[in-house]
Amino acid sequence: MGSNIDKLLEHDIDSINDDLPRGRISLKELIAAESPQYITRNGETSAFHKEEIAKLGEIVPRKFHGDIWLPIVILRRIDYGPGMHTIAGNKVELFLIQHLIVGDVDLEWDKLPGWKINDRLVRPQVQVLRRKLPSTTCIGFTMSAETNRGKPE
Repeated sequence: MGSNIDKLLEHDIDSINDDLPRGRISLKELIAAESPQYITRNGETSAFHKEEIAKLGEIVPRKFHGDIWLPIVILRRIDYGPGMHTIAGNKVELFLIQHLIVGDVDLEWDKLPGWKINDRLVRPQVQVLRRKLPSTTCIGFTMSAETNRGKPE
């Protein structure tokens, strides 16, 4: 019986995540794009706001533009408890979120190599982030890191 429930939950979570990107695009590419957009897992096109891309281009030093991949995926982590999320991204993306958007980091970009990674956010932080970056972030849902291992994005 448990196996059927697990399969049902997995299917529902996969369906909820249809709006996640099929692939992500670098900030560097998006700054140069005339019509910045990405394709979702269900094949639809989702546009980025040009003003938001330009804002990120100003905030992030040029040498890191190729290291920021958009949209940044925020995962609602059911296994971590109520209101807990993680950022599914690289160190530069995590630094951007923590440092400039959430304000948790007291470092400048030149200190990035020594920064200790923090990928967890609580619901109020996610709300602030989504207000500041509505088109360059998206939210997905997962039950645990174990559930998604080995699955394509």
